[in-house]
Amino acid sequence: MIISRARPLNVLIIDDEADMGEFVADATNALGNIAIAVSDADDFVRAYSTAFDVIILDLFMPKLDGIEIIRFLHENRSPASLILMSGKDKSILHAASELATERNIEVLGVLEKPFTIDRLEQLLDKFALPRQKTVETPSIAPTESGMRRGIANHEFFLVYQPQFELATGKVIGVEALLRWQHPTRGLIHPSLFIPLAEKSGLINQLTELVLEQALGQMAKWRDKDITMSINVSPTTVVDLDMPEKLDAMTAALEIAPEKIVIELTETALMENVSLYMDILTRLRMKRFNLSIDDFGTGYSSMQQLVRVPFNELKIDQSFVRQLIKDEECRAVAQMSVSLAHGLNMQVVAEGIEDQETFDWLKELGCEFGQGFHMARPAPAHEIEELYLS
Repeated sequence: MIISRARPLNVLIIDDEADMGEFVADATNALGNIAIAVSDADDFVRAYSTAFDVIILDLFMPKLDGIEIIRFLHENRSPASLILMSGKDKSILHAASELATERNIEVLGVLEKPFTIDRLEQLLDKFALPRQKTVETPSIAPTESGMRRGIANHEFFLVYQPQFELATGKVIGVEALLRWQHPTRGLIHPSLFIPLAEKSGLINQLTELVLEQALGQMAKWRDKDITMSINVSPTTVVDLDMPEKLDAMTAALEIAPEKIVIELTETALMENVSLYMDILTRLRMKRFNLSIDDFGTGYSSMQQLVRVPFNELKIDQSFVRQLIKDEECRAVAQMSVSLAHGLNMQVVAEGIEDQETFDWLKELGCEFGQGFHMARPAPAHEIEELYLS
């Protein structure tokens, strides 16, 4: 079937096997596009231009391999989307795809040799014309003074993402997520302001703000059978009085500590486990729950996981979103669930975006999950209306 578009795609095929490159080009042309094939580095340099919509790239090229070409495309701000092609190690394909994505190159998918014309058509069809690629204007980084003003002017607020029991579909908790509504720049993503807060020392003020708002909201939901998960930066988990302060806050608001889940990211925490052991152990002794967040992205050892008294493990969304089509991501998810259950921890999968992923995790034995497939983050009043009434 020839795909009907406003115009055909301009496609560049890079494969050191000239016959294979020409075959892919012929197949691409037969699908209603305009394709040319090159088989070495010199031909690629001569043929390359920003007019290409899609580049089909064989990673294993002599003289200039696929990773070097990805670097070239990034450095030259190529607007082209990428299809990776190889008949070799799938783990290398996965790593190259991650690398390209991190460098803001859209990866339409992987074409594993041997492939079918239907698979080629499927990947090219992901580049949906008519469309215009937009060049995002680089964000102006927030400043320390702007953040101080934002805190003083109450520009930071919380939204809540429901967490579901996969076996029943019942809402069992919410995760509190911090947002910054800037008066002129609009909504600023946490990835832009959290590192600044940690570097400038403002993270403690933000943490206090989050705890006050989240616990204040939980006090209104104290009769609801749900938990409240709160992200805490490891830089704040150095106050030896933190367990007592948190205990006093929940007692004053008449909140059962068992309803509060303190989340800490694996990567930051595992850099110095012994520094946090005192505080984390006393938090658990006071009946607060501890969750290791973004699991799989750090480098924690079995010994470290056994030492820290976590009772919940969250599988990072980067694995959950890819597990249906990526064997390595499925393996990480399976390992995470097995490891957690072996350590008497419950498992939460974040980033569930489709029913197939939901069903797979449920079958695997993952107890809980969150993601756009079930519910997006929302203000407290919407959570009440939709899930807690």
